[in-house]
Amino acid sequence: MNPVVSVVIPNMNARQWLDRCLQSLLAQTLQPTEIILVDQNSNDGSANYVAEAYPQVRLLRQTEDRGFTGACNDGMKAARGEFLVLFNTDARAEADWLEVLVKAMGDDASIGSAACKTLDYHNSALIYSLGDGVLSNGDTYNIARNMKDRPELPMPRWVFGPSGCTAIYRRAALDVVGLLDEDYYTYHEDVDIAWRLQLAGFKCLYVPKAVAYHVGDATGRKFRERTAFISGRNRWFVLFKNLPVGLWLRYAPQMAVRQAKTVWWAIKGDEESRVRCRGALSSLAFLRREWRKRRAVQRSRQLSTAEVAAMVRAHEELRRQLEAIAKQEK
Repeated sequence: MNPVVSVVIPNMNARQWLDRCLQSLLAQTLQPTEIILVDQNSNDGSANYVAEAYPQVRLLRQTEDRGFTGACNDGMKAARGEFLVLFNTDARAEADWLEVLVKAMGDDASIGSAACKTLDYHNSALIYSLGDGVLSNGDTYNIARNMKDRPELPMPRWVFGPSGCTAIYRRAALDVVGLLDEDYYTYHEDVDIAWRLQLAGFKCLYVPKAVAYHVGDATGRKFRERTAFISGRNRWFVLFKNLPVGLWLRYAPQMAVRQAKTVWWAIKGDEESRVRCRGALSSLAFLRREWRKRRAVQRSRQLSTAEVAAMVRAHEELRRQLEAIAKQEK
């Protein structure tokens, strides 16, 4: 018997992408038990179009703006699956994508999530993401972003987390760590949940034979200033909440240098850097709230500080290797 798999798609005014997205999911060799489209009060006719053209898709209509995180959570709460997939409207998948992912995760309860090979939507020779890596300066990165797709890339079996545009989670793992943090609204919410899963002892498996395609920020690019502000704020939310205290001390110089570079570019007149700095400063107003969340996360932590540090070192080494290969490509 096939496992129960629920696909959740948050939608806001993405009518132009919906056919290719939904048709790729409906053509899967392992058919999802349900596809749930959560419409965020779109004004481009998205919801009515899906209701008429795709009656097999379960439509949830939101009447208020609950952000990307609220839309995803509403969909996951309504879903029945033992595997929960978050899929962006500006993504599409190869026909065996879901089957390969679910088979790879199997019955191993320690695998809380999986990352696929996500290629550039418009140029499939380029990589969008092979999952997320984590760095000692507090950042995460899309592994092999904008590199040429090639089989000999030095990819590990385990990565930090899946890219939120094409992510699959085991419900039992989310039952332990919780769903997306709705205070993030959008951006870095996938990083936060990756941290929580890793700290609780759940691994993320990289599955190279599962292939999808993603445009990247197809709707967010319309709101550059808001995107920069929220990203600058949420980056610090992630660290306040999840980074073990011993690593705050160890990584303070790297994090300080990273933030100083943003401040420097802001001083030099880069408007996006200025907005990111304002976002970072705004995060300080929420320290008490994030501290309460932090206590809950750290109480359930299964990974030691040394194990977290080893994971970070491995991802930094991976990035150095990939950067060396990228230089050879130029």
